[in-house]
Amino acid sequence: VALGKDHPSTAASYNNMGLTLNNMGRYEEALVEYWKALAIEEVALGKDHPSTAASYNNMGLTLNNMGRYEEALIEYRKALARREVAFIPHFLAFYRWHL
Repeated sequence: VALGKDHPSTAASYNNMGLTLNNMGRYEEALVEYWKALAIEEVALGKDHPSTAASYNNMGLTLNNMGRYEEALIEYRKALARREVAFIPHFLAFYRWHL
């Protein structure tokens, strides 16, 4: 059974390829893979999903490795903003459950 080109698992595969390309020093190629992952994640999972945040974080990591520090900060900030939004509902649910 094929999951399809728009499935979150497909996005995860693109993200993993990006990480490997980053580790190989093939930074431009890594960025392309992260963009593919983001295109799927934002539609399939939403802009504030933790997986979407991880892709932005990975883009920041790659840009940082390229010496493109200002651009890396932008991507890290996007990741942080999404993680803060995604974390709050989970924290509140956990907190309420433990009361």
